[in-house]
Amino acid sequence: RNTSSSAMREKTAIGVWPGEPSRVSQPYAYKPLGVVLRKEERRERAERGAMELRPLVVRTGTVKEAAGSAYVEMGRTKVLVSVHGPRPDPRAAHFSNTGRLECSVKMAPFCEANDLEEHEKQMPLLLCAALEAAVNLNRFPKSVVTICAQVLEIDGDTTSAAITCASLALADACIEMFDLVGACAVVKKGEGQLVVDPEGDEMVGRAAAVVASMPSRGEVTLLSHHGEMGVEEL
Repeated sequence: RNTSSSAMREKTAIGVWPGEPSRVSQPYAYKPLGVVLRKEERRERAERGAMELRPLVVRTGTVKEAAGSAYVEMGRTKVLVSVHGPRPDPRAAHFSNTGRLECSVKMAPFCEANDLEEHEKQMPLLLCAALEAAVNLNRFPKSVVTICAQVLEIDGDTTSAAITCASLALADACIEMFDLVGACAVVKKGEGQLVVDPEGDEMVGRAAAVVASMPSRGEVTLLSHHGEMGVEEL
C-alpha cells in the first residue's frame, strides 16, 4: 500500500494534510471539492439584473480535522474556511468573562488580483468585526475560537464570500450563535447606478460597500465602504 499516494490524494481533496488541525494550508493541487458550477449556470452580467446575485454554492464539513468548516462559491469566487476551538487563550493575562475570535486570511498562490497583501491585512479585521456580534462569546470565557479563511479563486468581491463562509463554518463547529451572518457587496458606478454582488471587472466604480447582517434578527453587523457615497445612499 502506497501511504504517501493516499495522503496526497486526501490533501488534494480537502486542502490539508491529515493530522494537521491547526490551520488550513494552501492546497497542493486545487480541486473544487466536488461542488462546481455548471458552465450553463455561470451567467454574465448581461444575462442577470444589476440587483441580482450570482449563483451560490455552499458545502459544510469540508475539512475533517477542523471543529467546523465550510466552502462557498459566489460565481467564480471560491473561499474555504476552517474553525478551531474554543481553546485556552494564550493572550488572556487574566480571567475574562467573554471569549474572542481570532481571524486569519490567506490567498492561494495562484490567485490573481491587485493588492493581495493589503487584502490579507484588511480582511481579517472585517471578518472579526462582522462575526463578533453574531457569536455568543459569553459561552467560552478566557478562550479563543480561531477562524482560518483561504481564498482559492478571486473574481469580484471576496470579503462578503469569506464572511458568509465563516458564519457557516462556525455553525458547523457548533459554536453558539445568535444568528447566521450573510454578506454582500455593492458598487456604485454612476449617479443612481448600483451593481450588487460585482464580478471582477465590475469592482471599479465611484464607491463600494460591503454589508453583513443577521437576517433573522434584522441587525447589521458590518458596514464597510470607501469612495463617494452619502449617508442616504448607504
